[in-house]
Amino acid sequence: MNTRSNDGLARLEAELDPKTTNYIFWWVLFFFTVVVISIPLIPFMIIVYFAWYRPRYKDFHSLKLTEKSVEINRGVVFRSQTILPLDRITDVSINQGPLMRRYGIYGITVETAGQTQTQGAANMVGVMNPYDFRDAVMKNVELSKTASGATEGGPASAQVASQYRAPTDVMASDQSLELLAEIRDILQRMEQKR
Repeated sequence: MNTRSNDGLARLEAELDPKTTNYIFWWVLFFFTVVVISIPLIPFMIIVYFAWYRPRYKDFHSLKLTEKSVEINRGVVFRSQTILPLDRITDVSINQGPLMRRYGIYGITVETAGQTQTQGAANMVGVMNPYDFRDAVMKNVELSKTASGATEGGPASAQVASQYRAPTDVMASDQSLELLAEIRDILQRMEQKR
């Protein structure tokens, strides 16, 4: 039912579809079927994990801070590489769930401007000295912003900073050109898929 209050804001209560209960039933049945079928496979999965996956994990997972970006490589079977430019990084958070606390490991998440919930942020589990890594990333982010003139001091500080940033102007324009070329390539690929 849709109503309008005195302040002009709409009030709306959503109705639940009766078919939802059927969906939940089939989803739970599917989940339990997968669990029952996979129980006999547990010994095989343990052997595969310790003989194949575990020795390769460290070779295919890395988190690197460079002068221009943070690079994250992940995956043994399905590999992915994420490169986050320093000027897009907004925060680096450290997390540790109960099981992680038990083993003394940490997770680190690098958050960027413009990320969405479905896209998510780049994260890595098992980083040693995560606080040192976070501090180094945030220091490089601040230095990158200062070098590019993105200071909060206003026109006067931007004018002073411009005296000292002649070499970085070239780097900033190169980064802009690279970003524009990447956007162009993405748009072209999107057009080809249509």
